[in-house]
Amino acid sequence: MALIFFGLLFLVCVWLGRREKVRKAPEGDKIKCRDVEILMDALDAPVSDAVMPDDGESYLTYAQYIAICRELGGDEMNLPDYADRYEPDFLVLKEDWYKAYRIMLAYLDKEASVWETTAFILKIDAGEKRAYTENGALSPAYSYHSPEFEENVLRNLTVFIKGNSLLTVVEELPQEHELKNVWVTENADGMLECFYHQTVFYAQTDSNVERECIADLTFSDGKLIAAKEKNEKVHGKLLWLSKEQLEIEGCGIYPLSEDMEVYKLYGSLETLSAADLRIGYADTDYVIERGKVCACLVSEKEAADMIRVLLKNTANNSNYYDAVELMVDGEHIRIEENDLKAGERRSYRCAALTDKITVYAEGVVKEDNAYRGTIECYRNENGMMLINELPLEEYLYAVVPSEMPASYPSEALKAQAICARTYAYLYILHAGLPEVGAHVDDTTSYQVYHNIKENAATTTAVKETDGMLLTYEGEPAQNYYYSTSCGVGTDAGIWKSGSMQDTAYMQASRLNITVYENAEGNGGVGDTAAENADSNLRDEDNFRRFITAVDENDLECDEPWYRWTYTVSSIDADRLLARMKERYAASPQSVLTKTQGDYYVSEPIAKLGKISDISIGKRGAGGVADELLIVSDTGTYKILAEYNIRYILCDRTSEVTRQDGSTVVPSAILPSGFFVIETGKEDENVIGYTLTGGGYGHGVGMSQNGAKALGYAGADCRQILEFFFAGCELTNIAEITD
Repeated sequence: MALIFFGLLFLVCVWLGRREKVRKAPEGDKIKCRDVEILMDALDAPVSDAVMPDDGESYLTYAQYIAICRELGGDEMNLPDYADRYEPDFLVLKEDWYKAYRIMLAYLDKEASVWETTAFILKIDAGEKRAYTENGALSPAYSYHSPEFEENVLRNLTVFIKGNSLLTVVEELPQEHELKNVWVTENADGMLECFYHQTVFYAQTDSNVERECIADLTFSDGKLIAAKEKNEKVHGKLLWLSKEQLEIEGCGIYPLSEDMEVYKLYGSLETLSAADLRIGYADTDYVIERGKVCACLVSEKEAADMIRVLLKNTANNSNYYDAVELMVDGEHIRIEENDLKAGERRSYRCAALTDKITVYAEGVVKEDNAYRGTIECYRNENGMMLINELPLEEYLYAVVPSEMPASYPSEALKAQAICARTYAYLYILHAGLPEVGAHVDDTTSYQVYHNIKENAATTTAVKETDGMLLTYEGEPAQNYYYSTSCGVGTDAGIWKSGSMQDTAYMQASRLNITVYENAEGNGGVGDTAAENADSNLRDEDNFRRFITAVDENDLECDEPWYRWTYTVSSIDADRLLARMKERYAASPQSVLTKTQGDYYVSEPIAKLGKISDISIGKRGAGGVADELLIVSDTGTYKILAEYNIRYILCDRTSEVTRQDGSTVVPSAILPSGFFVIETGKEDENVIGYTLTGGGYGHGVGMSQNGAKALGYAGADCRQILEFFFAGCELTNIAEITD
């Protein structure tokens, strides 16, 4: 009997223990129904009303969790059922819900639109439902859905996010979080006002941090627990800037901290990038920590009226010279590379501001080698360079005649001067060659400078447009120009740069005198030109009819480059392959090889073989060649972007015949990307090709010969620029605000 009694007692204890175990609810943070609804809506899998109550503030029960799993087909997803942990009325832990939700993501979010990441919340605007985070310099403020974000300011969180919306808070991370190089604007009554990544935020403190200083701030549990000031500063002219270091005149070379911040302190407070630092200007204080630049304080608005031009050694197509000879105030000076130590810089200028320095270098031939301003001889680890620093307006004296013949109508010259000034101004703000301390060089890579002597007509055009910029919505326009159109232009998409800048003012437009006259009569030159853009020219047959005909109303129908032909009578496959390899080396993403189906990948091309077809696969705005297809017995290849296409199809030996009968051998690329192809074949293999094309240059922005035609038609410089840059205005530099 005793054995039976103790056996029954044991079974009762086991049953009671099991019952107790099942009934004990798991402890920890619970997930609210409102957050579940937010997350499921983000997956386009909303929870039915039968499952969720109207009160979103309640917590998710296990019964509701099971109902959600059934609605989704949880068995197929292999979602955890947690049957050994929960009774139907128990509340589900956050960690268990998010474990299941991550599985749901894998099945339901095929485009990976919802992801898990970390975010440090600087500030919440509850009225606008906006959250400002540490990465605010990279993205605008986020909208947020869960009210839980309002309780987690100055905390580092794991969150779910979709697009530009914060969805829910997964957890607060326990580690301390440091913001490096914050600009502290004020410390009043124990409250710091701070600016970081485009965001003003506030933090209580017991420390005596000075106002208007750079500091590292450390946070824990939503509180500021430490603040470290950085007060060492240097100031001077920025001579050059690379990704790793910079040089400040009179102070030396400093490495850049990995977490360096750049702040604009005048006007509206802004976070900038290192690319916004102005080469050749002394408008910035540099904050130093342990010998490195940790912050840059742009504290003054200097007029962007000086430009630094790298004078290329055209004899060997490099930046460097073995020796150079200068004539300064009648004194002959010879400087050799070995005369300078690495990092040494020597500057020369004439005593009188209107006098010029004459520059001689072996093998370099220019019509004009007398330079205004200062000539710097600077040696780095690669050799000796020459940099010409001078006022922007005086720079234009030598640019405009080098870019447009002085015999053109005065209004066309004025339009050219405004374009050239705007182009240069943008590079003063964001140097094109910061690592060598120059804004631009003197070649076609930027603007041609000093190839032609200064001329009274072009200098007058510069002076009569003094300080005038082409602007779009109040900002300097990214304007381009080229020689001659084929009767239509294209847009900035030809370069496939991926730039987010708005260039809607550079559109594919018909460049036709009738368009101009109709537009002038309607009071909207640029708008009407844009409305007459021929989108049908993307079609191969339409473009062929267009480019093989002559429209006497086209602005440049009488120009030699308006129409041309280019015939390669015998393809040199090895040369064609070599040029494809050159463009692949320069831009791998633009030279693609076909694999499965219609899928192309970027990979090296080893062999070309016999060619069976060459054709234009796709045309861009205005009909410009956008994709070239080359089919051979080794594969099918796709060349992207008009420059690459022009480069690859130019064999550098065949002649271009212009419409006036004159001929020229292109040195590097075809005259333009506006052409059609006819191939010559033998035994199904391409042995040659003929291109029928038109225009000279990339076709974006202002056609210079089109500007000439409009000038002769009576248009002034404003009307010319409106025609080519729809929606742009003329604004004086003094009116431009940073």
